[in-house]
Amino acid sequence: MFALQIIIPFITVVALFAAGHFLMKPEGSGIYLPDVVILEEPAETDVTEDIDIDPETGQILPDKYNYLKIENIFTGKFPSSEKLFSIEIALLTKQSTIASDLFIAKMYEIEPDLVAEVTTKILEVSEEQLTNAQGRAKLTDDIREHLNEYLVSQGEFPGITEVFIINLNIV
Repeated sequence: MFALQIIIPFITVVALFAAGHFLMKPEGSGIYLPDVVILEEPAETDVTEDIDIDPETGQILPDKYNYLKIENIFTGKFPSSEKLFSIEIALLTKQSTIASDLFIAKMYEIEPDLVAEVTTKILEVSEEQLTNAQGRAKLTDDIREHLNEYLVSQGEFPGITEVFIINLNIV
């Protein structure tokens, strides 16, 4: 009795599935792909310059996001009020796997210099800038641009892709 409860529904489903496939038109069902027209073959370029290859497996290593959390907490007082603020930031880079790791290791080594450079930008911050999203976005862009300029002046690769405010307190 138990076998009939399993076999009869199974046969019914398979029969309906087969009938649907043989009796219905295939147009109007499935995956819709746009018609792609290839005008010419792309020119061959040497792309191996920008790609890291894993020496053990020979596979291409993809770009990797890597970040450095600045351990210093930037604190201060707004010049226009009696309120105090504290900010913590993280630096993000997106490079090939090995280059990303080496870049963050280098940033870790020069972290005190980065803290000094970020401090010059934090000194210019206003309460209005930290209390709205556009102001915070402008501050992080300014910090990113300033740090990349500093890295160039030091003969380093300007690889900071993004700066994030990971903690913000206003009291």
